[in-house]
Amino acid sequence: MQRIVSASRRTDIPAFYAEWFINRIHAGHCIYPNPLYPKTVYDVDLRPEAVSGIVFWTRHARPLMEHLGDLSSYSYYFQYTLLNYPKELDPRCPSLDVALATIKDLASQIGKRAVVWRYDPLVLTSDLTVDWHKSNFLKIAGPLSGHVERLVLSVVDPYKKTQRRLGKDGEGDVSYSPAAYHDLIAWIVETATGLGLACQSCAEPEIDIPNLTAGACIDGDLLSSLSGRSVSKALHKQREGCLCHQSVDIGVNDSCGFGCRYCYATSDHDKATQVMKNHDPHAPRQA
Repeated sequence: MQRIVSASRRTDIPAFYAEWFINRIHAGHCIYPNPLYPKTVYDVDLRPEAVSGIVFWTRHARPLMEHLGDLSSYSYYFQYTLLNYPKELDPRCPSLDVALATIKDLASQIGKRAVVWRYDPLVLTSDLTVDWHKSNFLKIAGPLSGHVERLVLSVVDPYKKTQRRLGKDGEGDVSYSPAAYHDLIAWIVETATGLGLACQSCAEPEIDIPNLTAGACIDGDLLSSLSGRSVSKALHKQREGCLCHQSVDIGVNDSCGFGCRYCYATSDHDKATQVMKNHDPHAPRQA
């Protein structure tokens, strides 16, 4: 039975575990732990005949790009986050210049349909105001125009890990209410549409804006169109409003090195950094 592989919502495999991933592609399988019960592990068949497509989630694809030839038997695309937030929120993300150059290079190699830009999650604070976001968005959208076709938007969610770092709604400096973001998102959608970008929301059923389509981040239709092969469209709801198609996520929580303060998959950034230092790129398990 073929499956979509998500690589990964839980950690940035292209940025930090590219060598491990390609080693597992060559081996034809990998092992990952249940995120709630880590002693329970699953063995995933990664042979081309078992994989209907791969969705990569990343903020920095460069380490994986030198290995794209090893993926010639697979259909895949990238969900590529680029926010250009201050270091207080995103302490170790690539600079804007590096990120823009990498996305452009990646799109030139695999096609712009296979690189989906995520301006996600949107975070409004007393410093990251609507005006700040408008200026920031234009710094990214202008240079990316013509290099990507799809933009994904969503609002920061009040996960416990996120609230611990950013504060609770009404108590801290951040807003989690989708209504507070409506006018900003409407402006972003209007601006992006004018630049030729199709705009898609990620699990935001409360936000209704013209030209903003509720969509699947794990998108079997996109994989089918890229490969010309049929892909299962069975839904695999992650949370309310999620339209993603069924996939198996091979990532491990607490293993990403970017240290984003709003992250829901990392409880301890120091622990995650240590995991990165200690991981074996040849092991079946990622971290």
